Amino acid sequence: MNVLENKPKILIHAYGNAGRGDDALGFAFLEMCRPWLAQEYAQHVTIGHGFQLNVEDAFTMSEYDIVLFVDATKNNITDYTFTPVKPLRNDPFTTHSMTPACLLYFCSDLYGRKPETFLLQIKGYEWDMIEGLSEKAEKNLWTAFQFFRNRLQNWILTEQHLVPLQLS
Repeated sequence: MNVLENKPKILIHAYGNAGRGDDALGFAFLEMCRPWLAQEYAQHVTIGHGFQLNVEDAFTMSEYDIVLFVDATKNNITDYTFTPVKPLRNDPFTTHSMTPACLLYFCSDLYGRKPETFLLQIKGYEWDMIEGLSEKAEKNLWTAFQFFRNRLQNWILTEQHLVPLQLS
């Protein structure tokens, strides 16, 4: 048996607006991860990104064991938060209000799959129509990346992830 067969398939999906300062934190996170992932975990991890979440992302999620959404936040947190996502049906008024919880609901309801899903939010400070991150946001990005490296190694090396729920 191939050792890779027991390893989880992981999707990292960042979203935001690269033209709005720190709203690009998700994209910067992916760029920070790319060389490390290519060297260490290319066969396990897929990267995706978009301006916003779309209902079509539920289908993509259905093909993975673990899904990590990465986004910038204005919330009152120190540097980043990492939280499990539970499915939640909320009929968004617009596609721009689609959430990871709503996507997980659609993934489960439409495709019978419920991958372990997490949201990594990185604290941002500047939201003007500019390119580039603020200095404080870059520090938070680095802290979140260090956390993620350890988390991903645990997912891959210890296999202590949940088996995705197959719904009938």
